[in-house]
Amino acid sequence: MSAFVASLITGLCTGVGAVPILFIKKLNEKTEDILLGFAAGIMVFAGAYSLIYPCIEQGHNIQAVVGILLGAFLMYYLEKKIPEDKVDGNFIFVVANIIHNIPEGFVIGAGYEAEGKNTGILFAIAIAIQNIPEGLIVGNVLKNTLHSKYKAIVYTFLIGCGEPLAAGIGILTLQYIRLLIPFSMAFAGGSILYVVSNEMIPKCHCRGNEKKATFGFVLGFVVMVIMRGII
Repeated sequence: MSAFVASLITGLCTGVGAVPILFIKKLNEKTEDILLGFAAGIMVFAGAYSLIYPCIEQGHNIQAVVGILLGAFLMYYLEKKIPEDKVDGNFIFVVANIIHNIPEGFVIGAGYEAEGKNTGILFAIAIAIQNIPEGLIVGNVLKNTLHSKYKAIVYTFLIGCGEPLAAGIGILTLQYIRLLIPFSMAFAGGSILYVVSNEMIPKCHCRGNEKKATFGFVLGFVVMVIMRGII
């Protein structure tokens, strides 16, 4: 499986995750928070263990530190540009998902180039699993905003399209600039950690479902530990 095909599948999983809104009248807050915690657990594993740790293990400590900081700062800068006084927190969450789909695609391309096919597939599986509950949450938010289930699903699929595009860019770039591969992986890892800490965890811990969301987080992390052992 090529990196582009893998990233295309992961991107489509975002839209697939939104399909159940056709049959669900309303996604209750408890379910939404558990799914959000689950997705956050997967993202933390992918960002910290699959992206940042390999850079440190290979001795690229400076690139790892700089990449993490710049990745987090970019997410902060982009978020600051969103007119928060004109939109609610749900819209911010959707925008955060659009933003972090780009480094996710880049991660798949970088993974194939840096660590080989198996690691690239692991990244793709991690992101695909995470994208399904994320897609459900994003689709539910868009349904309430657009007042149309079908438009919400189409828009959610479009949000996922950023991943294969970014993967293509990552492949084309990193084939020729291999010294930047550790930095790019740490950069994507820092971006993911920022989104998890600044958007996902606060959102699932503010409606009285903290413990359920936390167990969702732990379950997501454990799923990735198991997947890491299999692949």
